Amino acid sequence: MFTMLIVEDERWEREGLVEFLDWPALGVGTVETAFDGIDGLEKALLLQPDIIVTDIQMPGMNGLDMAKQIRDKLPQVHIVILTGYDDFEYAREAIRFHAAEYLLKPVEEQEMLAVMTRVVARCQEERLLRLEEAHKLDLLEAGHLAFLRHALGDLLSGRTEGLGVAAELELYLTRYGEQTPEAYALVAVRTPADIGNERLERRAEEALGLPVLAVALPEGGNAGFALLYALDAGEEKRQQELAHLLWSGLAGEEGTDPQALGNSADGGWILVCGYSAQLLEQLPEACVQAARSLRHAVWNGLSGIVAAEEEEAARMRFALDPEGLSRGFKELEKRIRSALGNGRLQEAGAVTEEVFDLIAAYPGAGRPYVGGLLSGLIDHLQALAAPGHPGQPDKAPGSLEELLACESREQMKKQMLSRLQDIASRLQEKREHKDEYVAHRVIRLVEERYGNPELSLAYLAAEVFVSPNHLGMLFKKNTGRTPIEYIQDYRLSRAEDLLRTTKLRVSVIAEKVGIPNTSYFGTLFKQAYGMSPGEYQIVSQR
Repeated sequence: MFTMLIVEDERWEREGLVEFLDWPALGVGTVETAFDGIDGLEKALLLQPDIIVTDIQMPGMNGLDMAKQIRDKLPQVHIVILTGYDDFEYAREAIRFHAAEYLLKPVEEQEMLAVMTRVVARCQEERLLRLEEAHKLDLLEAGHLAFLRHALGDLLSGRTEGLGVAAELELYLTRYGEQTPEAYALVAVRTPADIGNERLERRAEEALGLPVLAVALPEGGNAGFALLYALDAGEEKRQQELAHLLWSGLAGEEGTDPQALGNSADGGWILVCGYSAQLLEQLPEACVQAARSLRHAVWNGLSGIVAAEEEEAARMRFALDPEGLSRGFKELEKRIRSALGNGRLQEAGAVTEEVFDLIAAYPGAGRPYVGGLLSGLIDHLQALAAPGHPGQPDKAPGSLEELLACESREQMKKQMLSRLQDIASRLQEKREHKDEYVAHRVIRLVEERYGNPELSLAYLAAEVFVSPNHLGMLFKKNTGRTPIEYIQDYRLSRAEDLLRTTKLRVSVIAEKVGIPNTSYFGTLFKQAYGMSPGEYQIVSQR
């Protein structure tokens, strides 16, 4: 819908024009009025209407003088001249400043309707053209910004392609030469959610009043961005002040009081500030440091503005006493193993909380170091719960990888408590099904070591830490066979497979399956398969 201003000094004519036509049906949603040329000029500049309908002869300022001044300020406005004087000079003057139409009073309704229909149609055409032009400009701008972001991403990653467009980046960031930057500030940002480059740039530009480019950090992890903007002379020393402006513009839009945030284990807005480069070509090194600082902040559950030097200072403090964390961890590890081994999961969980309190006291230790410690603890606990040999546990695959996938201490603690729960469940199952576990372990030992001629009931009993008599009873109870019968049956089944699929001599096969006495092996095999090993090999491969 369009806006129209009627300028007429005669009240009854002014009010009559307001009611003269069904303006909304024509596409005119707002109709305002002015009582003379001076009032009309003021209201036109304030309202910026699409259409002005004005009389010529008015006190103070006539309609033509008013229209000329309006045209200078609002070149897109459509002006309809309405007068009772049939004077060619007026018409010629109206044509000179491109009035849309010229009507003589008294105006017939059909004539007015036809004129205003044409004027509204031209307004619609021009609006569409302006929208199309604006859309084209938006597309060009969006394409140019996408190109610049891609170039900045290349530059921060150290790729040579980025160096080739450093000049274009500099032009954009300095408002095409209006600024002479002293340096370029690089801010590492973590957002609570991925809000996208464009929205992040828009917020930052509104806060700083500067052109800003935002790209994903090459090593920033989840929702990590790099913001880049130019610093004028003296502003490099004001980076903390600028950081607070930036913080207010970014996090403040979410309705969060920056002063009330403090640390946030669940993650929030993080701005790592203080990195800059005199030249764009120096940015890759600054980006590596900024990404490392951002990972440090996320790992330690920080929110808000984080100083660039904080990560390095934490690493230096840890380097002074790395053994303090290691000693404390070993003591707590013993308590966790003891608690889990005795079925006290709640106690193990409480000690795990102590472990992470200890880790929090060493923020410079870093995720890889802590992940390695916890992975070793998990491996030790797996040894308690694994269904394999006590000295060779079935390790849960990827325990270190899963821990290192956690970006924060809080995430790693949740992962660790989940692992403890799983291990505790398996330990409980082992306690409740001890005989089944022993029988299963003996079966695995036989399958792994059937080639050892020393394999016997006593050998197996020593491996699973029970007496030979007890092992014989529980194994038969669970399998229906004695351990010796199972050993013999398994050895013969392996021998049968080798005789059927290979050309090995019978003596070699006998030795491979743990029965080096070839004669005894032949007797056992014939009892089981009804023919000698040699005959079986010939028949099965015929």
